[in-house]
Amino acid sequence: MRTRPFRSRILCACLLLGACATKPLPKVERKVEPALPAPRVEKMREPLEVTPLELHFSGLRGTTKASESVGVKNTGSEAVQVSDVRVVGTNAATFKIVNIPLLPVVLPPASSFSFSVGFAPGVDADPGVHHGRVRIVRNEDDDGPPCDLTGLVTKGKTQADEPPLQQILEALGYDVDVGSPSLSLPAEVAGGEIKAPLFQRAKPGDVGFYLIARYTKDEETSFGHYAIEAGKPIGKSLGSAAKGHNQTLNPELEGESQTSFDPGEAAFGLFLKTGKRTLYSDDGRNAAPHKHAVKVFPLRSRGQTPVQDAYVVAFDEDGNGDYQDYVFMLWNVKPAQ
Repeated sequence: MRTRPFRSRILCACLLLGACATKPLPKVERKVEPALPAPRVEKMREPLEVTPLELHFSGLRGTTKASESVGVKNTGSEAVQVSDVRVVGTNAATFKIVNIPLLPVVLPPASSFSFSVGFAPGVDADPGVHHGRVRIVRNEDDDGPPCDLTGLVTKGKTQADEPPLQQILEALGYDVDVGSPSLSLPAEVAGGEIKAPLFQRAKPGDVGFYLIARYTKDEETSFGHYAIEAGKPIGKSLGSAAKGHNQTLNPELEGESQTSFDPGEAAFGLFLKTGKRTLYSDDGRNAAPHKHAVKVFPLRSRGQTPVQDAYVVAFDEDGNGDYQDYVFMLWNVKPAQ
């Protein structure tokens, strides 16, 4: 059985934390600019409720990705007419509305309908992050709540054509300074990066550990956490990415992979194993030339708003300095003292 982790409803205000598109993450409150609502399901304007309020996609230009469903429900006490549903915005052509019922639709109280949004960047689409918004028009020109869309368009699957970490996080709805917009990041601590070789649980309960992006070869790897016993790292694998999901946001996971674990009160680190090599979040346990194999950034939503007890953990698996081979979101933690 394959599992799909945190799919970008992803990136999401409450991080159950995109794609394609994404499944929800554990819920964590976050503030956003008024024009860009937080990616969570809530009653934005009476009487329509839209689920989800964000979708995140990724893929090669000139290809079409599987569509994602959007639901519209009348939560009011009177009938509402939806007269139009369309994608608007600078990159509207990158997204397609499909499987929509004949409009207009009249929704009695407590009734709903759904449609799908597809990701179809053209063969000449510019690589990078594309933005759009689903506009839902009710009763002539009165808009209901929107669904924001982001899509990460890539030129190819070669290493040089992969997206930089800055674009990956932007496509997932985050505003994190990684030190450079380029594919290759500074080897030293830069941007919003912090030194955090080990972590501790921030509050009672499980720690969330989500693979939010993977841009590397399609090879067998595993990842997990480790504790220090008698001065040595004792690792516990949490899972691996599914085969064929190696150039994408929010890749599916293989088998019985886990997206949470209970570390107790002890400090712990994170590891990535590929082939015979294991990379650790603690630089002191890595051999040259992969000494600084992991960069850690406090997670921030749009507008640089901090997301409490959440961090981006980015692995540079092949040592070329891109730090987007495996990108995780770690939740309910703090750097170990």
